[in-house]
Amino acid sequence: MPSVVVQAAVAPKSGAAGFCKLLSSTVAGTLGKPESYVLTTFTKVDAVCYGGDAETPAAFLYLSSLGAITPETNAATSAALAEVLEAELGVPKGRYYINFFDSERSNMGYNGGTF
Repeated sequence: MPSVVVQAAVAPKSGAAGFCKLLSSTVAGTLGKPESYVLTTFTKVDAVCYGGDAETPAAFLYLSSLGAITPETNAATSAALAEVLEAELGVPKGRYYINFFDSERSNMGYNGGTF
């Protein structure tokens, strides 16, 4: 149910697969969702410009979930992902945005249908 998309111009220290696994366990923990339902992706892009600076690492994240998107879980998830981004990508805490989206069950497809 939760899905996380990360874009950054630097490669993760643990490789893309290792980074995605770390994202998965982190998000499952902060949202209280089974990790078996978490989907994560990482895309290395040519450039990310944040605040007019394209040299210092930065990242954009999109996180969607069926439920569990609240001000409290968003704050906890942002804090936990900030640690992961800094450790894996060298992205400082002030150089990323996360868009949180609470998806309706009918708007998320799975197994040939929707939830």
